[in-house]
Amino acid sequence: MKKTTRFAALSAAALLSSVPVWASADDDDRDNNRYDHRRDGMQMNADLKQYSTDEMRIMAYGQALRRLGPGVKVSVNETKDGSYLVQLRDAEGNLIREQEFDQYAAPVRGTQQY
Repeated sequence: MKKTTRFAALSAAALLSSVPVWASADDDDRDNNRYDHRRDGMQMNADLKQYSTDEMRIMAYGQALRRLGPGVKVSVNETKDGSYLVQLRDAEGNLIREQEFDQYAAPVRGTQQY
């Protein structure tokens, strides 16, 4: 093997082995923006609107009409901890779905869905 070919092969191997080091190098962008966004896409310290019981009832009824059609009955009750329990019933009064939402209209985890 020629000297130049051996030198080129060693140089290529050295460059290829150093690529992971360059790729994982700190770029200072992560330090400034690491916790800028939450999981749900909203920025940290965002001013979220807290909804009243009437606003929750209107939103729940609109979604129920859109998904289940006319004849659906919606009841929204505020719980002790400040969240809202939404129940959807059909024309006969049978429970279709029950879900709990917080003051920002986000679903509360660990609730039953029917």
